Amino acid sequence: MTAFTVEDLIQRLEQLQARGPIPFDVKSGEIFGILCTRGQGRRTLIAVLMTMLFPVSGFAESSPFAILGNLGDVRRSMGIVLRESVLDPALTARENLDFHARLHGLDDEIRGRRIPEVIGLFRISGSADTAVETYSPAMVQRLEIARAFLTHPDILFLAEPTKGLDEPGRREIWNLLRRLNRERRVTIVFTTHDMDEAEAICNRVAVVDGGEVVALDTPDTFCAIMAINGTLLKFDDTA
Repeated sequence: MTAFTVEDLIQRLEQLQARGPIPFDVKSGEIFGILCTRGQGRRTLIAVLMTMLFPVSGFAESSPFAILGNLGDVRRSMGIVLRESVLDPALTARENLDFHARLHGLDDEIRGRRIPEVIGLFRISGSADTAVETYSPAMVQRLEIARAFLTHPDILFLAEPTKGLDEPGRREIWNLLRRLNRERRVTIVFTTHDMDEAEAICNRVAVVDGGEVVALDTPDTFCAIMAINGTLLKFDDTA
């Protein structure tokens, strides 16, 4: 089953440098990575998928929703984790979750169920009433993902989910994403500049070059090609 299909993803804003159509599909229940070799293609693409920018034409008709005609339904179906934290460091994890649950319009009864649920699911019970400013970077990112999961999203979008983390922190987030995908069947789409990260957790990877998908395959296939021919693509973290 397909979670969504992207067709003719062309930006109205010329300065964003999306060169042309970007056709690809994300299958329901998979972990899908987006890598970029240069330019602003990756950031532009994920911003459109997160409904932060509008394409001339968006999700295909075969998708359960169309981004332009059903913006509210699209946003309610997804959880979003940006590169920069949206948490208030002076508040506790529980207070941050309550604040964001209210922003999403969750009523008292639902908040009373969802907040303890995500605190347990994301294993932050021991620090739920501690100020976020005391957290390690990996704990902050875990809480960011917990915040995005408050609405029980079908699709979880993450921008550079392990950027700035040390190796143990990176592996902690990888394991968390694998567990969410396996146990909750959440479709996960994330951007990264690290092929090792894509290889570690992705089912498939789209390589974006200057705003255009130039390759789409499994990480194993990409690694096999690079092992034979040397490094074919140089990934960066500027997009």
